[in-house]
This record gives sequence, C-alpha cells and structure tokens, in this order.
Amino acid sequence: MFVVRTMPARLLICALLLQPFCGLHAAQTTLSEAEAARLLQQASFGPTLSDIQAASQLSAAQWIDWQLSLPATTHADKIETLPEQKTPVPLSRLETWWRIALTAPDQLRQRVAFALSEILVVSDQGNGLNNRVIALANYYDLLLAHSFGNYRDLLQQVTLSPVMGTYLSHLGNQKADVQNNIRPDENYARELMQLFTIGLYQLNPDGSKKLDAADNPIPTYNQQAIEGFARVFTGWTSAGTSNFLKPKADYLKPMIPFAAYHEPGEKHLLNGVVLPAGQTPQQDLKQALDLLFAEPSLPPFISKQLIQKLVTSNPSPAYVGRVTQVFVDNGDGVRGDLAAVVKAILLDEEARSGFSGVARPFGKIREPLLKTTHSWRVTQSAAPSSHIYLRTLADSHNQAPLQSPSVFNFFRPDFSPSATLQQAGLVAPELQLLTASNALNMQNHLYTQTVGSIAGLVANPTQYQMLARFSPFADVLQQRGLGPLLDQYSLLAFGGAMPAELRLLLSDLASGLGNIAPAQKAAYLWYFILISPQYAVQQ
Repeated sequence: MFVVRTMPARLLICALLLQPFCGLHAAQTTLSEAEAARLLQQASFGPTLSDIQAASQLSAAQWIDWQLSLPATTHADKIETLPEQKTPVPLSRLETWWRIALTAPDQLRQRVAFALSEILVVSDQGNGLNNRVIALANYYDLLLAHSFGNYRDLLQQVTLSPVMGTYLSHLGNQKADVQNNIRPDENYARELMQLFTIGLYQLNPDGSKKLDAADNPIPTYNQQAIEGFARVFTGWTSAGTSNFLKPKADYLKPMIPFAAYHEPGEKHLLNGVVLPAGQTPQQDLKQALDLLFAEPSLPPFISKQLIQKLVTSNPSPAYVGRVTQVFVDNGDGVRGDLAAVVKAILLDEEARSGFSGVARPFGKIREPLLKTTHSWRVTQSAAPSSHIYLRTLADSHNQAPLQSPSVFNFFRPDFSPSATLQQAGLVAPELQLLTASNALNMQNHLYTQTVGSIAGLVANPTQYQMLARFSPFADVLQQRGLGPLLDQYSLLAFGGAMPAELRLLLSDLASGLGNIAPAQKAAYLWYFILISPQYAVQQ
C-alpha cells in the first residue's frame, strides 16, 4: 500500500514559525482548508485530506516556495522490468509515471512537467520510439529538471534531445545536396515555431492577436523562415558516433554536431534577421534559439498555455498580461524564469479568487488522467502486487503520458467544441478528448476503480487490481453521519464548494442505497461525484 507523502515535519514547523532561514516567505494569509484544496487542485495531481491539512498551515506563497525547493523525483532511474518481461516495455514507463504522480512529494514540479509534456510534445506513437522506454522517461526527466528553470535552457535541451530529434526528424538532418535530391528537413523548424515558441500569429502581451490595418491577424513566420530554421538544424546526430550517415544510436545524450553536414550558407530567419554564412552548427543554433526566445509573442504564447493547463481555460487578458510580464522579467531582469511564471500563475488574484472573482467563465475541464490520479490519491489505491498496470488507457482515458497521437497533443489550446462557445470567444481544450465511446469507457473505469475495488470487500482480488481504501470515509459515515462525509467529499472534489443540487442528489442517493456496508455507501457517493458534470470542471 503506498503512502502519500506530505511536507516534512522540519519544513512544516519552520513554516509555522515563519523563520526567515527556512527559505519560506512570511505569510500574508494562512490558507483555509477550502483555499488549500483549491490550490492543490491546480498545483498537484489531486488533493488528499492530509495534503490539505498540511497546506492549510501555510500561505499559498509558502506552500509554493516549499514545493519549488524540493528536488525532482525522476523517472528513468526508477523504471522496473515487469515480472513477465525481460526488458522494460512501454507499460513499465507508464507504471513509473503513475507511481510518481500518486506518491511523489514534489507534486507541483510533477504537475508542471506534465503540462510541459503537452506543449513540448514527443510521443511513442508511430515513429520508432515505442520501445525506447528509458529514452522517453529520460525526456520526461528533462522536462522535470527544467520545470522551474529557464525556458531558454529548456528550448536548448529539447532541441538537442535525441528523442525529439527522432520524433521531429532533425536528428541526421543534412545540408542541401541538389544532385542527390537532399533538402534540409523542415519538420522541427516548423513545429518549434508553431508549437514550442511563438505560435502562428503575433500576440499582444495579454495573449490577444495583433492585427494589421485590415484587422487581420499577423503571421509570426513565413515559408522563408521555415526554410531558414531548417538549415539551422542541419548537421546534428547521435552522440558518440563517428559516422554521420550511419550513426550509432544514442537516445540519452544530447545530439552532437558534424560541421561537414551543416548548411554553410546564410539562413534567413524572422524579421529580416539573416545568420551569416560560414558559422558553426553551435553558433547558428544559439543565435536561432536566442532570436525565438526574444520574440515578443513567446511569453504570452507559453504563459497562456500554462495557465490553461493549471488553472483556467479562458483566462482574462489581464491575467495573461500579468503572467506575461513575469515571463519577460522575473523582477531581477531575467526572462523566461519558469519558477517565477508558475508562482505568478498560481498566486494571481484570478487563480485564487476563482469563479467568484472574475466575469468570464472560470475553470477547466479535468483531463481523464487527472480524474484517476485524484481518485487514487484520495483513496490511497494500491494493488496487492504493488504494481500499477493500466493496459487500457487508450480505451478509458483517451490519453497517456507521452502517447499523444501527434505533435499537436491530445487536444489543442484553442479547441472550442460548439458554435455557442466559439461565438462567445471561449474554448474548452480538454473536450477534444471526448468521444461517446470514451465517455462510457471512462465511466466504467471509474466505477471499477471505486465501487468495484473496495479494499477489504473484494473477495479474490487479482494481483494487479487497484484496491481503494474507503474505510476512513466509512468511519466518518458511521461515527458522524452523512453530512460530515459529504463535507469531506466537498472539500476534496470542490474545494468546499459542492453545488447544492449535487449535494441534494447525493443525499437522496444515500437514502436509496439501502442496507449496504458503509464502505460501499462511501464508494458509491464518491463514484457519483467523479462522474458528475460538476466535478468534470476544475474550479
């Protein structure tokens, strides 16, 4: 049975005493339990009662500072070979991801890395990376390492990652050779601009599109820029090889340059910038990434997506603008400080006041993975074998870590599923995951993981069945009654703000369940919360 780790006692005591040497800022306002639960909805893989209690001894800033101070819980070094396998398989990597998402103390870093994995996308689907288990975990660790670092450094590491080089085909990219019909591959050049840095259209600091004199959005780049950047990313291949054309595969170390295969001519990039002929691969790479990093559209483009993935799908322009300002300058003249950006996102008045403090619709659709991580964390679910095997993620969740169907992720940040939302200028990105089949499968999955997997009531559990501990909630139901149990569920699922109509429905449900075990009743109530339309929206 796993144990969800909370704040070490030493740090908690320091925070309570507000000693400056603890490295935690003095509190402005200590979080209530409801406020702590809302923060943890946005900044972790789901709040538990113990996490809420620990966070409620601190201010939001203190909790974030504590999380920023924790080392990364890495993946590649923890992957195990499954009992029936001789080498790690994709399921081994997924199991490691689940275990860390459920139990790691550095929840904020893990949640931010998950968000980055849906922006700086690589995938094991259909590109030869499926069995590169350690390599993919190593790429995820790269995102973890830079989640609170500088975005410019992250761009460099992503660009030179052999996993990204394989996925977007700039590993082994060669200079032009007309005789042999070789042209620089444009794949990474295009996606680097469109998805990883500046987007399709120039943006104002508040995330709105800049318009020309005819009120048309202004493109950020053109085909000439794509071709120029494609020439920049020539001459790089696997580390440790002496033959560019027949490289020895190395999926872990950053790619290395071969000047003989690097395009020697000028590279025409953005805004009339031309890299001179005769530069080394390293010089061209640095100057090209520096140019993109300095583009005014990059801070709002990345900032808004991080807000969407952590807090709300439709942030106000003012919210985006405030976070963009921190991305541009963290207060010490540093651009791209992700720790400062994440802190600004979570401490912003719009994030903390939520739907009661903003005019536009607030919140985000919960990703299917985040529903399962939350439920398993709340119920401390674990299998008798201690393994976490989910073999049907594609059927039930329609997503899995680093298994996107394309570089465009499982869903686009600008996806709007209906004409009504589109006319209102609103988006609901995560609904791009939803299909009739997936909705039913997810509902069945949640039933299996709650009502169908109650620890102590399953007669003959399989060694891989995740058993949910509902006994603490059954104790509340028996000793204190239905109201206090619904209060706990309200805190866990809604930050203490369970809608009145849902609470009434659950009360009626409890009355109609008849004479069943308290743990079963607690499980049914939690299950109906998980499948409710109210819980589908994280607020």
